[in-house]
Amino acid sequence: MPQQKRPLSKAAIAGIVFVVLMFGLILFQTMGLRQYECEVCMEFEGQRKCLTVRGESEQQAIQTAVDNACSYITNGRAEGFRCSATPPASVQCKQI
Repeated sequence: MPQQKRPLSKAAIAGIVFVVLMFGLILFQTMGLRQYECEVCMEFEGQRKCLTVRGESEQQAIQTAVDNACSYITNGRAEGFRCSATPPASVQCKQI
């Protein structure tokens, strides 16, 4: 006698649909969004650090680069906050 195939349960079908939708969402978010790449140079108390960062928006990329650059050229939280409040010495952004 040939073996009969059991139909997939509703839970299995729902699980497969969920996985496919999640994969599609991840693919859409990584491929569909515009990204910005910004090179930001920070100067603080005689120190200088330049970093290139990518972000979903130009402002996000700039702020991340400022915060990261300041972490390289400061000692402690108080200096880090003061550095982050300092305008960047230079900013160059492009959409990628």
